[in-house]
Amino acid sequence: MIIELIEPRKIISSMGSDTVEVRMVTAAGEYTASVPAGISAGKYEVSKVSPEEAIVQIDEFKKELTGKEFNQLGLDEILNKSNLGGNAKLAVSAAFWKSEVRSKLRKYQKFPKLFTLMFEGGKHGNPEITIQEIAVVEDTVNTAVIDFQVLKKYLENQGTETTVGAEGAFSPKDWDNERVLQTISDVFGEKKMALDMAGSFIPDSLNIKEIIAKYPVFSVEDPFDDESWNEWKTFYEDYKDKILIVGDDLTATNPIRLQMATNPRVINAMVIKPNQNGTISGTIETAKIARENGIATVVSHRGEETDDDWLVDLALEIEADYVKFGGLERGERVAKYNRLRELGMT
Repeated sequence: MIIELIEPRKIISSMGSDTVEVRMVTAAGEYTASVPAGISAGKYEVSKVSPEEAIVQIDEFKKELTGKEFNQLGLDEILNKSNLGGNAKLAVSAAFWKSEVRSKLRKYQKFPKLFTLMFEGGKHGNPEITIQEIAVVEDTVNTAVIDFQVLKKYLENQGTETTVGAEGAFSPKDWDNERVLQTISDVFGEKKMALDMAGSFIPDSLNIKEIIAKYPVFSVEDPFDDESWNEWKTFYEDYKDKILIVGDDLTATNPIRLQMATNPRVINAMVIKPNQNGTISGTIETAKIARENGIATVVSHRGEETDDDWLVDLALEIEADYVKFGGLERGERVAKYNRLRELGMT
């Protein structure tokens, strides 16, 4: 497909800071794609530059791309050989991918389960809640919406004073981990929980084993920091047949880190975030390697998001097992759930 035009610009992210968007014209039409950023960004993610620098880089580099024909892999190989920041590369890569995917009618047969965010803490909300994300595992968008409203009504009836966290879930004032977990249990019974401990960013004396024993935990993400391999290995041996043990900062959508996490094996699932990797091809390849090694995939948004919804298409294209698109109190998160509905998920 020939790239006819590339125009970068700054837009405002969900946290009120600037990020990068690229408008691209190809033979398939005109498409835009914007890139998110992480509030809790791991040290093994591809390095990014300021939005201002990303725009300068794209403007200077686009002459190498316009008027030429590419497929996704060929474009991304050139981007990876450049000196562009990760956010600059991904904006171009995602705009091209979006033009290819959305120019053709696609019908999907497999849809992922949803880790629908109900409460958040740590860097995303009330710091007294040190578990960064407490989600409920849902089968459909419809049940996710119903359950989110059930929890919202419950908190209102209890007179709970709450803020909305960075990713669209509740973050009640003066609450702690135990109260959040118990509330999820009280409201939803044995419905499974997906927890993100954000081990690299929230040092804590949490007894994860006690939480797993007491509550219906389905998955635990980043229980330890990204260098504590012995702790990861022990935890994996104890719980590999009971729950999903999910690497995020540990693996950083990076095939080298993924290889380290599978030899010896310390995870049975990993988070897939395109902006950790820097290109669409690299992200898809990492997901492929994960699947070949029996590692479940969890496609995830970021803390600083945009209204763009191409991440949903990517999740369905790679047949992700699970997705994390946040809570339903912020529009940039709702946009992803609406895209799931548009693509056929009930």
